[in-house]
Amino acid sequence: MVLVGQGASDGLEAGGAEEVSGRFAVAGVRPRCGPVRGEVDVPSGRLAVEAGGRAVSAVRVGRRRRGALAVLLTAAFMGILDVLIVNVAAPSIQRDLRAGFSDIQLVVSGYVLAYAVALTSGGRLGDSLGRRRVFLTGLLAFVVCSAGCALAPSVGVLIGLRVAQGLAAALMLPQVLSVIQDVFPRQERPRALALYGATMGMGAVVGQIVGGALIRADVLGLGWRSVFWVNVPIGLAAAACVPFVLPRSRPVRRPADAPGLLLTAVAMPLFIYPLIRGGAGGWTWWVWPAFAGAALALAALWSVERRRESAGRAPLIAPSLFHGRGFTTGLGAALVFSCGNYGLFLLLAYVFQEGLHLSPLASGVGFLPLGLGFAAASLAGRRPAVRHGNRLLTSGAGTMVLGYLVLAATLARGPAASAGMQALAMAPALLIEGVGQGLVAAPLIGVILATVPPDEAGSASGVVLTINQLASSLGVAAFGALFVALLGADPQQTSARLTAHDFTDALLGCAWAFLALAVATGLLAWRLPPPAQPATDTTR
Repeated sequence: MVLVGQGASDGLEAGGAEEVSGRFAVAGVRPRCGPVRGEVDVPSGRLAVEAGGRAVSAVRVGRRRRGALAVLLTAAFMGILDVLIVNVAAPSIQRDLRAGFSDIQLVVSGYVLAYAVALTSGGRLGDSLGRRRVFLTGLLAFVVCSAGCALAPSVGVLIGLRVAQGLAAALMLPQVLSVIQDVFPRQERPRALALYGATMGMGAVVGQIVGGALIRADVLGLGWRSVFWVNVPIGLAAAACVPFVLPRSRPVRRPADAPGLLLTAVAMPLFIYPLIRGGAGGWTWWVWPAFAGAALALAALWSVERRRESAGRAPLIAPSLFHGRGFTTGLGAALVFSCGNYGLFLLLAYVFQEGLHLSPLASGVGFLPLGLGFAAASLAGRRPAVRHGNRLLTSGAGTMVLGYLVLAATLARGPAASAGMQALAMAPALLIEGVGQGLVAAPLIGVILATVPPDEAGSASGVVLTINQLASSLGVAAFGALFVALLGADPQQTSARLTAHDFTDALLGCAWAFLALAVATGLLAWRLPPPAQPATDTTR
């Protein structure tokens, strides 16, 4: 189980004083006075003392929960920040390290791909070794890798450290939702999850602006390297708080699926790497054997996982999940949705900075309508998502289609008189697009998990989140290749003498592909079974 701790959440169903006492007894928090059992005649004074003791204990537990949530959300913010902050720094990194555009694609997608491959295993390690221990290990490793990225002397070293950083994130981030499930009672969990969603949305808003501001400030002459150094003090402060606020969890030994992990680690790079390098190198002969190897590895993965599940052993990916039409349809919607999102972020950074010659800070501000729309819609959509998740998905996809149509109409007119005017002209389309993305993102995982039985929710959530990350890496690779093909050259190739018109035309071509993915998201969401008629019994 990855992000949904089913066994832990079972213990949080009852609520009340016993729940508070029982959950945090494991964490080492012992209320001074708990409920007295086996006594009938208890003096009223003693009852008052016990009631006061329980009140004091509840206050302490509440403070500890808030502290735990602050640490967990800090880690989640760092995780999303390190995906998005690199986008706005990408042109500066490429120029400083004399790299190619395909190298930058690997800097972005290497982190996401490594995280996706190791995500499920990271969740299981948290179950087996204790979530606090694995979270702290991942957090400290993330800090070390961030410092390494900041010191990277070449793009090859940077790519390797980004992969290591993604592996560290795979240890750290799966524990976030698991610990929230453990720590918060059922009635308090929706608020904690809403704050989690808002944090991710704020990461989308703040990441681009913070990255641009750090590069513009050029503190100590660090330039783009400061976007990685910023993780170090934040991560160390969060790590120092972990022993005091995060509860210990009882380890639950779960057998590792080493063959499944190995085949996944082989299949995904064999697909993503040639997709990135092939577009830059003219699709040379080695690309096609690599694609064939990826297909063979995926076929072997399916066979191994089926045999493992049939034998009653926990597979990395449970094939039985794919027997339900609702789950496979929802997974398809998640795939096409995530693929478009991350591709758009990278392309916009290059259009703003290389095409329109905006500064990194101005480029970050150019992202603001997209990020604000996403954050506002994802937070506002939390409550309607409970009752109208499917309808909200379809509405969000329709809003995305509208946003891309407005973007295409804006770009079709050609560049504006100035770079600032062009960015301003694109702002309404990006705002609409951000709202659509937020409306889809808010209910997506919940709607998909509603199509599977509760006892399979942990495995299903791992699959959904893994597919999300793999799709993000795929989007960076595919849309980066399309963008370069439409440009006809590397974005920073000076001999090509690319103009603002070339960049806006290339983005216009990509906008139609983004629109097609938004339409596909809406059609798949429309085919999802309604929540009022679940295919399985969800009662306990």
